[in-house]
Amino acid sequence: MSKKFIYKTCGVIGILGCVAVLATDLIGIALHEAHNPIKNTISMLAIGKYGWIQDLGLDILAIGFLALAIGFYSWKSSGTKWIIGLIILVLISVDLILIAEHNQYAGRPGDKIHRKLVYALALLFPALVLLISFDLKSLKPYLKKFSFWIAGLWLVLAPLLPLVPDSINGAYERLVCALIVIWLGTVSYNLIYAYRKTEKS
Repeated sequence: MSKKFIYKTCGVIGILGCVAVLATDLIGIALHEAHNPIKNTISMLAIGKYGWIQDLGLDILAIGFLALAIGFYSWKSSGTKWIIGLIILVLISVDLILIAEHNQYAGRPGDKIHRKLVYALALLFPALVLLISFDLKSLKPYLKKFSFWIAGLWLVLAPLLPLVPDSINGAYERLVCALIVIWLGTVSYNLIYAYRKTEKS
């Protein structure tokens, strides 16, 4: 199996993960009449008859992160920060799957597991972005600064989520989570063309 094929396949899967989680959120909102996307969080959308739709989107997003880890390992398999970053990619994938499986407890008694998983994601994502940002510069020069901006925005916006008024809780959470989708989609797109760097070197 050629590296070009691996890069393209993993990059496309990463992008599909982004598309899937956005699409399932919109579909879930349309079908879940009681859900207000401005007020209600993403996790609340996964409760009830159509909850499986949001769960599916999170599962596919998780597969996208796992695919990115595989593709990046094929592209570069050395460097302490890089390898730790790839491990975190896998951990985020596992965390997202667990969130999808346990988010029926969101906002209800017994939601401790869900909260811990969400907090884990809140810590793992900026750590991932910062750790691998330096090596991403070799893939595409702008990716280093891009990753710094994403991590910076996350570190500023995410901690404020518990302080946001309930009336806009859903909208603010979606704004913060959009950073994950934007980052994954961007780096996945650039991974598709990573073979060009290999051919030149």
